[in-house]
Amino acid sequence: MQKECWTVTESIVFEDETIQIVQTADSSYPAILYKRFFPAVSIGTKLVINQTATALNLGTGGFDFVKHVFASTREFKKNASHIMKIRYMPLQHVVNSVEERKELLPLFENHSSLQNKRIILAELHSMVPIIYDVAIELDATASCCFIFDDSASLTIEMSSHIRRLQKLSNFHSITIGQCIGGEYDAVSLASALQFAHGYLHADLIVISVGPGVVGTGTKYGHSAMDIANWANTVGALGGCPVWIPRLSFADNRDRHYGLSHHTITPLYEFTYCPCMLIFPPLQIEQKKVIEAQLTNVSRVDHQLIYSSNLSNEEAVRRVLSVGKVKTMGRGYNDDPVFFEAISEAVSFCLKGCTS
Repeated sequence: MQKECWTVTESIVFEDETIQIVQTADSSYPAILYKRFFPAVSIGTKLVINQTATALNLGTGGFDFVKHVFASTREFKKNASHIMKIRYMPLQHVVNSVEERKELLPLFENHSSLQNKRIILAELHSMVPIIYDVAIELDATASCCFIFDDSASLTIEMSSHIRRLQKLSNFHSITIGQCIGGEYDAVSLASALQFAHGYLHADLIVISVGPGVVGTGTKYGHSAMDIANWANTVGALGGCPVWIPRLSFADNRDRHYGLSHHTITPLYEFTYCPCMLIFPPLQIEQKKVIEAQLTNVSRVDHQLIYSSNLSNEEAVRRVLSVGKVKTMGRGYNDDPVFFEAISEAVSFCLKGCTS
C-alpha cells in the first residue's frame, strides 16, 4: 500500500549529476528525483510523487519520492550487459557488473584469497563517513573501498554523505545485490570482495549499507542480521572480519545499551567463522556491562580486543569532535564510545594492511 499524489514542480531545491530535490505544489516535503530513472524536470513539470513515508512520519521520511514524470523519455542504448537490478519491478534496469568484464574473468573464475586481510563490517550508514574521515586523517594516502548491500536503501545516491565521498579519488564504492548507485556494481558480495582486493587493491575495505536500516524490537527482526552473512563470506574467502561494535551508554533502550543486541545476536548466534571485535577505551563500569552481556553467549571463539588508549587520539578526536555526523540523533559529545569504536576499528585495520 502506498500514498501517492499527482502534482507539479514548483522549484528546484538542489541538483547534481545523480539527483534533483524539488518542491512540489501539493506537499510540504521536498521530493527526490533519481536521474538514473527519470529525466530531469523543470518548474511546471507534472509529476507523481510517493508520500507514504512522510504520511506515516517514519525515519525513512523527510522526503517524498518522484514516482513518475510526465516528460519525454530518454533514449535507451543497448550494450553487452545483461544484469538487471531491482528486477521484476517497474524501475528495473541494466547495469555493467564487474563480473561481466572480460579482462577480469580470471579474477572471478578462481578462488582468490583475501589473504587474511582485515575487512570492516559496519552496521549503520552513519558509520560510513566517519570511517572514511578517520582513515584519511590517519593515512592521507589510504584508498578506501566501501561495499553496500541491499538490506537498507536500494539507492545510495540519496545519501548526502555518499554524494560527497563519490567525488574523492581515494573513495571507491561497489553496490551489490539489488543496491545501486555505486562507482561499480557487482552481483554478489564475494565478487565485490574479490574485485576490491584483487583489482582495486584497496587499503581499507568496508562492508556497510545505505540509509534506512530497520528494526522491530524483536530478537531477529532487524537489518543487522545480514552482518552474519557478510562475516561468513569474508571468512570463506580467507579474510578476517572486523566488526564495529555498536556501543552506546546514552541510548535509553535496553536492547541498545552497552553492546547492542544488533551486534551480539548476529555475531554469536549466526556467524560461523572467527571474528574480531575491537573496543575503544572504556570506563571500568562500562566494561563490566559488556562483559556481563557476553557471558555464556559464545558459539565461536571470537577475539575481543579492549584498547587501553585511543589510537592516534589527537587526530581521531579532531575528526570526531568537529564532524556533523550523528547516530540516532546523538553526536560525538553525547555518546563518544559509539564514535570511538568506529575509529579503533579503522586504526586496527589500517595497521593490518601495513604489518
